[in-house]
Amino acid sequence: MNTPAPKPKDSTRSKIVMAALRVFATRGFEAASLKEITTASETNVAAIHYHFGSKEALIREVLQTVADPVNQLRREMLAQQPDGPGRSLEHVVEALLAPPIRLSADATGDGRLLTRLILQARALPSEFTNSALFQQYDSTALLFVQALMDAEPGLSRQDAFWRYAFAIGAMHYIVSDADAAYHRLNRLSGGLCDTDDPEAIVRQLVAFVVAGLRARPASPSSPSSP
Repeated sequence: MNTPAPKPKDSTRSKIVMAALRVFATRGFEAASLKEITTASETNVAAIHYHFGSKEALIREVLQTVADPVNQLRREMLAQQPDGPGRSLEHVVEALLAPPIRLSADATGDGRLLTRLILQARALPSEFTNSALFQQYDSTALLFVQALMDAEPGLSRQDAFWRYAFAIGAMHYIVSDADAAYHRLNRLSGGLCDTDDPEAIVRQLVAFVVAGLRARPASPSSPSSP
């Protein structure tokens, strides 16, 4: 089920946030100008300052607008099974990965733009964008690392963090691959892999990540020979 990102109630505020989402995702946080955002939203700089106060506050609002529905749905799905070792690993992984994948298929494309935003922030990190992203995602990440260890008791905390990060990386890659401007996997596979089908992506990715989580722990690196 697709869960579109909720739009702010005020129409001018909403227009600015949605326009900023697209401009930031296309141009990057640093390169995007307020002029581009006002042109795209058919507003003016005064409206941005009135509703947000600054470009940084607008960036934070954009990230929150698209991140909140994803993390809320993740938590709701996770809560469908009780805490503790009785949790199914497949359920935990699906709760982690399915919401952003399904949201990315939303007709507005806002979820896919979220992946572009995160990739932009990682490619050109700054103290502010790092802080804004960490604020949106850190608590949910810690919740899921614990849930993975509950569902797979043999998984150490160190391995749980590594494999959580690998799972998120794989999810971001496949969502960005589904962008109509890219579609590399679809092309390479001759159409066998339909990255426009969110349920196919969820099935394949959950199976892949679960297998990785159940893999033997990585052996410690041996000291280099003199």
